[in-house]
Amino acid sequence: MLTTMVSFAVHVVDGEGIPVPSVEVGARYRYPTAPRTWSAEYTDGDGCARFRDEHVEPPSEVCLFVGEQECGTHALAEAAEYVLEM
Repeated sequence: MLTTMVSFAVHVVDGEGIPVPSVEVGARYRYPTAPRTWSAEYTDGDGCARFRDEHVEPPSEVCLFVGEQECGTHALAEAAEYVLEM
């Protein structure tokens, strides 16, 4: 079975633009035909969570979460970088 590798980064900042370390970032992937999947990473000391996941087909979009707060759905592009404000 062929799989697709997708990599992207999520930068989490507070209301003043300061990076937030050690927070969980979730990614819910949507596909054209496959069921949705989920993965999670924690931000590093610079407030960055890096995702690198294998998928059964290329995801059409990703819905991002910080903790339990939904932060929007985005078209997913390889090596994309997203900034989320807490």
